Amino acid sequence: MIDLPYPSDATFLTVNEVAELFRTTPKTVRRWIKNRDLPATQIGRGWRIARSDLKQLAADRGNGAIHHAL
Repeated sequence: MIDLPYPSDATFLTVNEVAELFRTTPKTVRRWIKNRDLPATQIGRGWRIARSDLKQLAADRGNGAIHHAL
């Protein structure tokens, strides 16, 4: 079981939370956003990523463990 870095009822996640979940760096997550591989909304200087978009990214990348955890 994956220990989630955010509350289970969170609708949107930060770049850092996504990075921790995918076990990558925040820089990589920002690159996914920049390359439009991951839809995100900019709020102030930060980005928020919808949980449904994370499920799609996990499915596209073949990461079943993360897909089911979301």
